[in-house]
Amino acid sequence: MSLQNTPQGERIHIAFFGRRNAGKSSFFNAIAGQKLSLTSEILGTTTDPVRKSMEILPLGPVLLIDTPGFDDEGELGSMRVERTKAVLRETDIALLFLPAKDFLLARKEEQGEVLFLPEKEASYLRLFQENKIPAFLLLSQADKLSSEERGRIEEWIEDRISRKKDLPFQGIFLVSSETKEGVEAVKNAFAPLASLQEEKKRLFHGLVEPGDFVVLVTPIDESAPKGRLILPQQMAIRDILDYNGIPLVCQVEELPKILETLGDKIKLVVTDSQAFSKVNQILPKTMPLTSFSILMARYKGFLSYALEGCATLSTLEDGDRVYIAEGCSHHRQCGDIGTVKLPRMLEKYTGKKLQFVYSEGKGFLPEEEQERVKIMIHCGACMLSEKEVESRYQDFLRKKIPICNYGLAMAKMTGILERSIEML
Repeated sequence: MSLQNTPQGERIHIAFFGRRNAGKSSFFNAIAGQKLSLTSEILGTTTDPVRKSMEILPLGPVLLIDTPGFDDEGELGSMRVERTKAVLRETDIALLFLPAKDFLLARKEEQGEVLFLPEKEASYLRLFQENKIPAFLLLSQADKLSSEERGRIEEWIEDRISRKKDLPFQGIFLVSSETKEGVEAVKNAFAPLASLQEEKKRLFHGLVEPGDFVVLVTPIDESAPKGRLILPQQMAIRDILDYNGIPLVCQVEELPKILETLGDKIKLVVTDSQAFSKVNQILPKTMPLTSFSILMARYKGFLSYALEGCATLSTLEDGDRVYIAEGCSHHRQCGDIGTVKLPRMLEKYTGKKLQFVYSEGKGFLPEEEQERVKIMIHCGACMLSEKEVESRYQDFLRKKIPICNYGLAMAKMTGILERSIEML
């Protein structure tokens, strides 16, 4: 998969935070090398998060996210601030902007050895720390400093970095979008964080070796997108090839022919979860079987939590609320898995009349409504970063509300849960 075509969920997310007119959008444009975010002297010019996919070496593919100012006011302003906070869910690296002159004013009030920040910035620093997000402090609009002011800041930065004491940031930089000061320095400072990308698990980690045949069952029905494969199927093909394995792609109807030809030479069969029942009946009981959705749960790091949540499916009662969350937005077909097939299967399996709540894309169930949910069932989350997926399921686990996943839920209801995870 090329850097240009790397999906957003596989990119490191770098988000820009700060007050209105702190220089976020201008520096966002400077790093991106394009005028993507609107900039002006008018407060609150950025009204929605702006995203740009690009490559920053040595990180590789990244997604830059410019956010509205977190000091916005009024009814609309409060809504913008909520959107800014929502970006924290998907942030891998945070850039906190504070105008350099404002920093100097704040420094006059600093007490002892604790790094002083104005309350708004300090509150976001605490959020970064709570969410274990590495952060950089960018003292913006450096071109407006006098020589004496610049000298004071540079001396302070050098002193703090040399002592490495009470420094809750990965780095502190003077930056200016006007002169491009700090653009390359900030990019280069990301180098120690390259392990965020390098340490990502592979989809078939520990499952495939060179020469292995892996069959991918991909039904082409009314819910399949026109002219292309869905992302988990694309990822599976590429990852098998990277392991020097041999991917074989077919629909359910062609599976018997492949079995007849290859027999026990097949290392693993991966199917779309919707076809679990049919594929299970076709395959010999000794042949390993799982689904794309279950592989994605393993890849995104929440397989064990989702597996525990499966037990809740058999305890659902009439009127229980089931939250079905999908990480992408698409046109709903008549046979849509999230809003049609999965609810139908759940009610048939439980024999109960359930209530269903749905969300898609970046939308997520508000905090006040989460308490009313009996279980959350999430899609494979191929379009979401691991950070955002973790944030989503932790919301529910902290409330002791079980979570599950499309593939595991369907395996449970089909009676093949143990088989679907045996090889994993």
